[in-house]
Amino acid sequence: MKRALLVNWDSYPNVTIGGVYSWEKTLVESMSDYKFIIVNLLSNPNVNGRFTVPANVSQVIDMPLFGSHRYEEFYNEKKPLISKIMRTTDKVIKEEFMPVFEKFLSSVTSDNCEPTKLAEIVFDLHAFFTKYDSRKCMEHPLAWEVFLEQIRSDQLYKEMTLRETLTAFQIIQRNMQILSLNIPEVDIVHCSLAWFPAMIAIFTKIANDCPMIVTEHGVAFRELLLYYNAYLRDEPSNIFWKFFSRNIVGTIYSMADIIAPVCYANAKWEENLGVNPAKIRVIYNGIDTNKFKPIEIPDDAKEQRPTVACIGRVDVFKDIVNLIQSIKYAKEQVPDVQCLIYGSSTDLDYSIRCINAVKDLDLQDNVRFVGKVKDPERAYNAADVVVVSSITEGFPFAVIEAMACGKAVVATDVGGIREALEGCGLLVRSSHPRELAGAIVRLLRDKDLRERLGQSAIRRANEGFTLDRSLNQYREQYDELIARYRERKTAGVELHREAVAS
Repeated sequence: MKRALLVNWDSYPNVTIGGVYSWEKTLVESMSDYKFIIVNLLSNPNVNGRFTVPANVSQVIDMPLFGSHRYEEFYNEKKPLISKIMRTTDKVIKEEFMPVFEKFLSSVTSDNCEPTKLAEIVFDLHAFFTKYDSRKCMEHPLAWEVFLEQIRSDQLYKEMTLRETLTAFQIIQRNMQILSLNIPEVDIVHCSLAWFPAMIAIFTKIANDCPMIVTEHGVAFRELLLYYNAYLRDEPSNIFWKFFSRNIVGTIYSMADIIAPVCYANAKWEENLGVNPAKIRVIYNGIDTNKFKPIEIPDDAKEQRPTVACIGRVDVFKDIVNLIQSIKYAKEQVPDVQCLIYGSSTDLDYSIRCINAVKDLDLQDNVRFVGKVKDPERAYNAADVVVVSSITEGFPFAVIEAMACGKAVVATDVGGIREALEGCGLLVRSSHPRELAGAIVRLLRDKDLRERLGQSAIRRANEGFTLDRSLNQYREQYDELIARYRERKTAGVELHREAVAS
């Protein structure tokens, strides 16, 4: 049985929300002839540690980035830790670790980073950390001094505040423990993102001489830019993280054999970031059209008011506040409109902001937070209009699920949403609540338009976005890449034998 490593962050099997979780779960369960090892990097060490996985998952490696200082404290690898700590002496740290760490910092912060060189350094650090203790190395005073020297040597970075410099070091310090992981031998590596956690894929690919696929649901670099611009007020720090992120992302792209974005909008971003177009294979997300389809909702279960549904996470990238503001404008023309917001949240501050927006706009009778929904197909079918108000997206499941249910969709024109709808819904600019409200009102008032769009959406979803179509494309990539690498290895062995014989 062929073995696959699936690398992800805050998702399957621990964090059971979001489209990436659904995608990973379906991918693993559908490929029963592959044995999967799953690495899940966790921002929160208190997430669910009890889960059920299918028989073809041989191992789940959970690694919290916070809450513990060594992954061995959380994940029992059944290897002696004390001896690893004891052999990590001051001499080893100074003479063996610090030179490699300095090379890493110099490469990853450079404005002219060579991806191949950075990948080699990542592999060297991994080889070192499998023998020596990463915590002891990264908490040694010299590690901070080497990092500080790297910052001070740059004319711009040296203007970073001490607080931002320390924060940057601590983030790197935490993430370096990723390189301690021991990954069993595999035939292929698949990453669900192109960011720091995917460094695991880099050293695994090199160690196993195996192929690597990267699937970006949302372009990591694009979303990191949104985050940095929103939260970093210190301009030198903002630029530091942009270079750092671009170099990490660029190295992951460089090492991948195939980049499989979920839409052409993502592919365009990846090309602009330096990906060779020949590497790109767009694979749209797929949904189960036996589940997501028009369903007759009994009269006693139907909403009696004009109903707008939003189904997804409550977080800043979904811009739920924009949706709430749009309902205020829609209410002026459709007084009894109601908006049902389905979905959980891991962002308490943003959730409070959304609740306060409802109160401040006096929409308690028009907007309801319903929480996580177990049967989203019924929620779609019970609504008159489905809305997606995001500021960034890949190829959202909420759009194609609503389409398969025959619902008219209003969505912001971001990411791959335009590719999905293709004339089967209404597009508006992101963060324009009046524009969003206008499209919602138009559909609520025009039943014929809703039905025409809904029928077109059903046909489009069933022709282009089925689960079988999507999964078959991934299977083809897996099988073809593994076969190519095995042929190359066999040819290499034959050449070696001929050379020895001669």
